[in-house]
Amino acid sequence: MTRRKHIDHFAVADACRANPGEWQPVGEYRATTTAQGMVWHIRRGSTKNLTQRWAYLPVGSFEARHTLTEFGARVEARYVGSAEDAAWADALTALLTPALTAEEAS
Repeated sequence: MTRRKHIDHFAVADACRANPGEWQPVGEYRATTTAQGMVWHIRRGSTKNLTQRWAYLPVGSFEARHTLTEFGARVEARYVGSAEDAAWADALTALLTPALTAEEAS
């Protein structure tokens, strides 16, 4: 059994912010329930990955959906927030980055 490729949620969120309203691929999941869970996390503004937990903030500025594929379910996200939301998220990321780096080092 092969492992699923690691997803850089900050890169996905940045791609969404750079292309507001356009669906961007997040990843493909073998289980539909896992894909549905990721959709829920994106809509709620967080992920289960501790080092990328806050990639989709503020809450409500991203939409997500999943579609069935031959091998499972594909998740896509898009940015629907405002310029103020993007500035707020950038500021939060700048504040959290040193803490995340220190946390990853330990």
